[in-house]
Amino acid sequence: MADPIELTEGILPGVTAPTIKKIMEAGIRTVDALATMNPRDLADKTGMGADTAEKAVQKAVTLTQNGYITGNQLWDKRQLRTKLTTGSKAVDNILQGGIESDTTTEIAAANGVGKTQLCHQLAVMAQLPIEQGGLGGDVAWIDTEGTFIPSRIDQICKARGYNTEDVLGHIHHGLALNAPHQKLLIEQLYSLYPEFNIKLIIVDSMMGLLRSEYLGRGNLGARQDELKDMLLTLSKVARSTNTTVVYTNQVLDNPGVMYGNPEKATGGNVMGHAATTRLYLRKGRQGTRVCRVNKSPYLPENEAIFIITESGIEDVDGYKPPKEKRDDDSEDD
Repeated sequence: MADPIELTEGILPGVTAPTIKKIMEAGIRTVDALATMNPRDLADKTGMGADTAEKAVQKAVTLTQNGYITGNQLWDKRQLRTKLTTGSKAVDNILQGGIESDTTTEIAAANGVGKTQLCHQLAVMAQLPIEQGGLGGDVAWIDTEGTFIPSRIDQICKARGYNTEDVLGHIHHGLALNAPHQKLLIEQLYSLYPEFNIKLIIVDSMMGLLRSEYLGRGNLGARQDELKDMLLTLSKVARSTNTTVVYTNQVLDNPGVMYGNPEKATGGNVMGHAATTRLYLRKGRQGTRVCRVNKSPYLPENEAIFIITESGIEDVDGYKPPKEKRDDDSEDD
């Protein structure tokens, strides 16, 4: 897939240099990113007139040829997408090769199951060459709960024979202090292009700050509006920059469920509709974890078992689980 077109003076016929400067100062550095913008939002961000903003967006759409294409052309474009390995062949198998680029993937799980562990693994694997299951690029990590641990990256690197300093040097970490700051960091993702070769974006977690700051039913509408804006921006970034986006989500117990799993991902319908693929993690027997595909436009619902070790996410082949009490087994059912 072609690289994003850098936004420079003269690249858009009829769009003046001062207008281009305002757009770039708003953090929009590529023509592809500009093409995804809503003209009204662009006008608000840059202070330019509505007509000027609409003209700039239309010129960007024309240049990137974001119009109708045939099914064959779409097929050819999708063949250029890359797949990011999770480190587990079993999990990669249910994902038909790994986490797909140009898409958004949600990883939902209860506390302590392993969603952040998986994110650390992905941050390492993304930097591998494409032929080795990586994305061949940098990682942007938006941290809303202080869960990015450099020493965990070091542990995975040492176990797998990678250079820790090099890997950490290609992870761009942003610590969100509150929900508005989280939204700002997401909007600033555009400004990382094309200065850095960002190929994976991680948000861990998407809902943590929103749930703690928008309390009560009276604030539910405002919370969902903020969530919708963040998710829409992430989706636009994925499409316009050929980037893989992964974000984690918390779960809560549904008291109305009498049988089966009472856990459901937070965020309601806004979160449910946003991700291309939704994964759910749970604890399995004897220290294992289970990854389930809950939603995808092309993947069937399926499950895979993996383990978490010093090396990160691995298959269970040859794994010797610790001895556990029978009561623990029943809790994992």
